[in-house]
Amino acid sequence: MNYEDAEKLMRKGEYEKAYTAYMELINSGKTDATVFNNCGVALDSMGRHMEAIDYYTMAITENQNYATAYYNLANSLVYLRDYDRAMENYKKALTINPDLKDAYIDLANLYLLMNDLPMVRKTIQYAVNKYMGDTDIVYSAGITLLEAGEVKAAIGMFKYCLSIRDDPKFWNALGNAYYAMDDFDKAMESYDRALELDKDNEEAWNNRGFTYFTLNQMDRAIECYTTALDINPKYRQAWYNRGYTYHAMGKLNLAVHDYWMALRLEPVDEVAWNNMGNALYNLKRYMVSIPYFMKAITINPNYEIAWNNIGNALDRMGMHKYSIPFHERALAINNKFDYAWHAKGHALCALGHCEEAIEYLERALELNSEYGETWYWHARCMYCMERYEEAVESLNKAIKLEPEFLDSYLLMGDIYSGLGYEERAYTYYNKVLNITDDDTSKAEILVKMGKYQLALKFASEELKARILYRLGRYRDILEFEEKSKKLKFVRALALEALGRIREAYHELESLRGNAYFREKMFLKFLMDEKKFRHDCHKDREFCLRIGSLLLSNKQYTLAENVFKDLKTPEAYYFMGKIYNHMKKFSIAKKYFEISAGLGMEMAIDELEKIEKVVQSETLSSKQKKD
Repeated sequence: MNYEDAEKLMRKGEYEKAYTAYMELINSGKTDATVFNNCGVALDSMGRHMEAIDYYTMAITENQNYATAYYNLANSLVYLRDYDRAMENYKKALTINPDLKDAYIDLANLYLLMNDLPMVRKTIQYAVNKYMGDTDIVYSAGITLLEAGEVKAAIGMFKYCLSIRDDPKFWNALGNAYYAMDDFDKAMESYDRALELDKDNEEAWNNRGFTYFTLNQMDRAIECYTTALDINPKYRQAWYNRGYTYHAMGKLNLAVHDYWMALRLEPVDEVAWNNMGNALYNLKRYMVSIPYFMKAITINPNYEIAWNNIGNALDRMGMHKYSIPFHERALAINNKFDYAWHAKGHALCALGHCEEAIEYLERALELNSEYGETWYWHARCMYCMERYEEAVESLNKAIKLEPEFLDSYLLMGDIYSGLGYEERAYTYYNKVLNITDDDTSKAEILVKMGKYQLALKFASEELKARILYRLGRYRDILEFEEKSKKLKFVRALALEALGRIREAYHELESLRGNAYFREKMFLKFLMDEKKFRHDCHKDREFCLRIGSLLLSNKQYTLAENVFKDLKTPEAYYFMGKIYNHMKKFSIAKKYFEISAGLGMEMAIDELEKIEKVVQSETLSSKQKKD
């Protein structure tokens, strides 16, 4: 393989083969600066920028006045976001060769990346003045100005180019400038003019497609992207834009395909990796989405949106504790990222840390008060803290901003139902029933409304089983096939209610999980195969069930040992019941008072009864003394 063969491969775009050819030359002893430089260009073209830097450095070592190698090195450093070193190398290249005209435009682009707009303008002006009449330089200068937001100046550059040559490239650029000004009619006229000059101009077809997308004409947009891809199947931007449009249309599987095609052509694109993850996330493939978000932050460690999206995926899987560091990382990068404040508040609320969650949600609302879902989670925290008026106020804002977000109506219904305003609660439940097309949601709302028979018409098998259990129709539950863990669990509860304890245990025997383990323990206790351990008070639900059973069997001493360490409103209530049965009314009264003080309404009724008994005993005792 000789140097000319390697050059031909480069011109044909066969970069892997070209790189192999250059390496053969290097290994054969040809340590020429040009070979090193071209080896770097081949690696850059394959996205292997870090390796390319090594070869540009070797080229410069061989020839310290090699301006092109300095220039290429600067370009690689820009890809790797090492802007300071890139700046040094652009300036070195131009010092050696002031006529390296492309370097002026790339230097201006670097200033743009560094948000130094005065230097962007100054560098562009110098390049245009130096190469007046060179449409390639003026065109590139216009592109940079357009990206800098200097749209009118960019339009002037493109019109100047068109005054010299009627070129589709210039019409495309002019259309993009008009698009940036929201002048979509002129943008479309410019793209159409480009297509009159070249009907196979894939860039013009792509740009027309994105304009149609902006105008919400999705089908026409898809047609334009597809035409662009028929012309050039390797046109990455059209693959990406078509995927983005499918994504917006909710055609997520098609979006995933097109994003993947775009990423095969340009793997170093963090936005495309993130959007690929988003499409999978929206398909509810939360675990699968995470590696794509991770790939985005591998490319750009400061891409706060991708960090936050990892947290969102973990939240969706119920892993709120693990999501929080990702939301925090997003906020460390961008302290004004409103959705990251929202997401961390949501996670904290889901973990039950409502007071802390409110701080984050209120910060999110300071940054963006127009996001209805943040108001919803703010309301949810207030609801959990029993601050109902504030919860209702936040929900009213959520509903006004996002009237289609059904969770807000459900929570409003739950609040009013809990406060005893059933008629008002049903108003909100009925709103959801009128909006939703999801049968399971309808069934769950009808259960909340106590309309069990009607709920059965919409419920899934699992929910039907739960409804039948509430209705006491235990034998009907046993007719369902065992299709899921949850259904097996309800079947076991039905068997238990029918007194078929061993069958209930057998139903659960193969299931794993805390809820199933608790139930199995309880069933073993009923079968006298499990002795109750009084040190298991951490499992409160299990203890309450055991204690209630002992109490109903009049095993008061054993029941007392179960309840005394629990320190919950229910436990204090049952302690009161124990002493009431034992006719130790003054002690019973003390426990009922504690339970009532902690919000147990049933204890208030017991207190009223026991007060009469205590008063009667006091009066009787006094009469005996007299």
